[in-house]
Amino acid sequence: MLKNFKPVGLILFAGILCSPSDMNAETTPIRSSVNISQQNGKVTGTVEDEFGPVTGASVIVKGTTNGIITDIDGNFTLEGVKNGSIIQISFVGYTTQEIKYTGQPSINVKLAEDSQALDEVVVTGFAGVQKTKTLTAAAVNVKVESIAKLPVTSPSDGLGGRVSGIITQARSGAPGETSKIWIRGGSKILYVIDDVVMETDQGEVFFNRLRPDDIASMSILKDASATAVYGPRAKDGVVVVTTKKGQEGQLEISFSQKMTIMTPSYKPKAMNTWDYVNTKNEIAAATLRESPFFNNTEMSKFYMGHLKEQGYGRQQITDMVNQKYGMGYTLDQVNDLFNPFVTQGGDIENYYGNYNAWDYFDHTQPMTQTNLSVRGGSERVRYYSSLGYMKQNGISDTYDYEQYNAIVNTDAYLLKDKSLKFTLNLNGVMAKKNQPAGGDGIFNNILIEGQEMYKSPQKWTTGLEKAGGLDSRLRTGFNNTNDYRLQTNIGLKWSLPWVEGLSVSGSVNFNYSNSMNKTFNHPEVGVYGNPYATQESAYNANDANLAQSWNNYSLTTGILQADYTRSFGKHNLTAMVNYTSQKRHTNYTYAQAKGYPTIFNPQIEAGASMNKVDGTEGLWGSASWVGRVTYDYASKYLLQLSANYNGSLCYHPDKRWGFFYAASAGWVLTEEEFIKNIINKDIISSFKLRAGYGLVGDELAKPFSYMNQYAMQSGRVLLGENMSANTAWAESNVSSNLTWGESQQISGGVDFGFFKERLTGSFDTYLYLNKGEEIDMNPEIVYTPILGLPNTPKMNAPYVTRHKGGVEFSLNWNDKIGDFTYRLGANFTHWEEVAVRHADKSEDYYYTNWNDLGKNIHQPTYTYGLPTNGIFTSYEDMYWSYLNPSRNQHIGTPRIVDANKDGSSSIPDYHFIEGGGTTPQTLYGITLGAGWKEFSVELFFQGASSVSGDVTSPARSQQDYFYNYGKFLYPESYTPGNPVDNKLPMATNSGIAWGYSFIDMWVYDASYLKLKNISVSYDLKRRVLKNVDVIKGLQVNFIANNVFTWVKKDNPFHNLTDPEYIPANSIWGGNKLGSYPTQRSFTLSATLTL
Repeated sequence: MLKNFKPVGLILFAGILCSPSDMNAETTPIRSSVNISQQNGKVTGTVEDEFGPVTGASVIVKGTTNGIITDIDGNFTLEGVKNGSIIQISFVGYTTQEIKYTGQPSINVKLAEDSQALDEVVVTGFAGVQKTKTLTAAAVNVKVESIAKLPVTSPSDGLGGRVSGIITQARSGAPGETSKIWIRGGSKILYVIDDVVMETDQGEVFFNRLRPDDIASMSILKDASATAVYGPRAKDGVVVVTTKKGQEGQLEISFSQKMTIMTPSYKPKAMNTWDYVNTKNEIAAATLRESPFFNNTEMSKFYMGHLKEQGYGRQQITDMVNQKYGMGYTLDQVNDLFNPFVTQGGDIENYYGNYNAWDYFDHTQPMTQTNLSVRGGSERVRYYSSLGYMKQNGISDTYDYEQYNAIVNTDAYLLKDKSLKFTLNLNGVMAKKNQPAGGDGIFNNILIEGQEMYKSPQKWTTGLEKAGGLDSRLRTGFNNTNDYRLQTNIGLKWSLPWVEGLSVSGSVNFNYSNSMNKTFNHPEVGVYGNPYATQESAYNANDANLAQSWNNYSLTTGILQADYTRSFGKHNLTAMVNYTSQKRHTNYTYAQAKGYPTIFNPQIEAGASMNKVDGTEGLWGSASWVGRVTYDYASKYLLQLSANYNGSLCYHPDKRWGFFYAASAGWVLTEEEFIKNIINKDIISSFKLRAGYGLVGDELAKPFSYMNQYAMQSGRVLLGENMSANTAWAESNVSSNLTWGESQQISGGVDFGFFKERLTGSFDTYLYLNKGEEIDMNPEIVYTPILGLPNTPKMNAPYVTRHKGGVEFSLNWNDKIGDFTYRLGANFTHWEEVAVRHADKSEDYYYTNWNDLGKNIHQPTYTYGLPTNGIFTSYEDMYWSYLNPSRNQHIGTPRIVDANKDGSSSIPDYHFIEGGGTTPQTLYGITLGAGWKEFSVELFFQGASSVSGDVTSPARSQQDYFYNYGKFLYPESYTPGNPVDNKLPMATNSGIAWGYSFIDMWVYDASYLKLKNISVSYDLKRRVLKNVDVIKGLQVNFIANNVFTWVKKDNPFHNLTDPEYIPANSIWGGNKLGSYPTQRSFTLSATLTL
């Protein structure tokens, strides 16, 4: 029957290219036979299935370490087997078979399919595990083994585009930087690692520091049905991670090594100096400037520099410059212009040359990742231990990152009947991140804003270190962070012997982090202000300062839990009751000193004076009662109920507790007899409908915000008869009347499998109704400026203010033709969020075009603007446009649209700029994979749309003529010689430019498509090392990452940013372009298992 569907598979392979999903499932054999014969205590045998020999099946004498795995032909030889021993044969996807050895010459065994092993499971939290077949919530199991192969520095880097509903975005490409995760557009993600629950700020860092090699499973919980048990902090979703555990059997040693070479995935390409000065003079004429930026004398010198770069000799340069500019230079005069000691500050090579700032950086940097783990155990004690190390170099030696990971996981059965289980999990991370004092900003300062054009070399041509040069700017101090994190989980679980299926457990979890940042800024040292200088530039000790901060965090969690699991015929029931208590303690200390006469003692106490000393301490606590019941009848009718009664110290005792709940149901249609009678099971393998509704909380308030709070004033207060200066305490917070916010979450979905599960997929849609937003309490009565209060008290809006909804789907096709396997997958995610009612009267407007209700607005800078229709490209066109004559004085300026036809551009013309902001609202991924015998190859594409960037302030001519950005952006803007009319207006004077105005032209479409990964793998164990018994596995991989990127043609910053990392600006400038570039990498890795 399987063979009859081969043509269908080939048709879908071509047609499904336009569909989404992650596709990492492999076709698994479903039936095996085993033949065993005995020869003088030596047992030989063969493991087979309908596809041929089974390679890698485990054959072991139970209760011993005497075992082996089958070779490529499915054969094995097991020596030293005693009469009466139990031989255990296991393989993924089959029920483990035990055979008693009694000396019989041969045994033939059919291994039955293990449907539970073949069915993917999702970890749902609090030790809960559900098969995807009976899952009613929106949750997904991540294929961790695919991420582990990638050269990612954190697990989150491998999620975007591979898992539906998930959006990830890099902060920058600097060593040690982390990625941000959004689940269905929400960023307040709860992280649960080995049952240790962590809120977003701490969990995000710890999760990003995990090594993918140490992760056994990862589940993403997306809707209320899945997240309700975790309470209000799980409103936006939960990431549940379980690290690897021990296993019974032989000691297993695994060693993984990744060697990576990185290079910037994009490089800002500047105009050469000669083209730049000519273009800027062209712009000066086009914008009716009275005089050019560079007169003939200056232009003749730039021309000399240009000709020198072209290889012309001095006499040729003299003749050509005189001919072009009529300057009358003699050869001696030209020679003097090239001599820095004669010109005393204006020679050609140091001030009129052409250089590329990117040449000053290292273009290839290494990264190594090493992981060593041991795994094993006996019938009662099992262990897993791992050590990891990562070293990532930067594009200069002032950037680097080191990380150390250590994990110890132990499970022990304390009683012979295995009813009492002890668990100990230790997970530690130590990270050291080094950057120059300027951090990421150094790239903006040097590459973009450091100089108008790259006309000066890295060092003076006389050999002196240049003041303001790249080397010296990178060595004006440091910005280093040392980060230490430890996570501990200790637990006991007792399966009560007198009640079948009932167990009770208790655990204590501890999460601790200590982070110390030290930033030392000092003037440049050992530099010279010009090429003929005879002494170094002066060092001013008062300009040197050092800041040091310490952040300490601890979270202690206690959990008491009872679980009940039973089956009564076709009725399957699982129930859980849980009490959780958490206490958080934070401490922050900051000190800053200045006045450092030397750079060799960067310590706080070495400063001449203390600038600032500051510190805070915080406490928070919560408690919750949790319940969950899961029921199914014959894996056909599915039901899950969850509840959480949660209390928090953020709220007044009368409003401290909130009750939240969720319910979901499912119907597996293909298990119905009447459905089975009308469908072909070989075509429609499985089909499940599911729906859910839940009410989850939102913790809006800060700890103890329901109380009036006081703080010591930073300045002095004059008191008494003599008006002496005194310190004083003043009210810093007026108590609010807040309680839990609420989010009603409605979701539905379909899971399906066709053609014997070769085509699988799912579709989800959802709607969230968010209520209880924080608003001012009676602002018309409690007017704080008059009453002298530090803030207006807050309360909850008693109505729904925002709606969020979206769709997501995934498709996977897996098939094989002989030894050739192929797989194809795609997934798609889209979300939107709109306001449906304003929480404040100030958000209501008289003009209907300013009503944002029901509009999908997420652009962080330009939420609204005047409409535009391209750029004026002729004066005739401008003549017939009577709008804004004071602004539109020359061609190349924005064409403002008179939306209401009243003859002016004013408030009624403004419109909201709808769509995504710097976080994509649409993300999709396409995976193409193929394998032949021991070879496999995979291509992964990632794309995003409904995402926008905003034009940075210099590119709006908010600073005259693009400021120092012109060398990059003149080719992306309109000029008479380059009439680009779909990117940026022509650079002009800030006084007549539209830089400070809100117009929709300042928002650009940042959609992209990336060839994100290419990976090639070879399994040496299957053939090359099949007879080497000591080696259980050896796989070699080559991966290329960030291979190529396509962006929209009208993206003006395609050479200045990676579209995955879009800096948000403000109307006043804000975060400008020029962050540490993301990296293209090439990795060779090997994983050896003994």
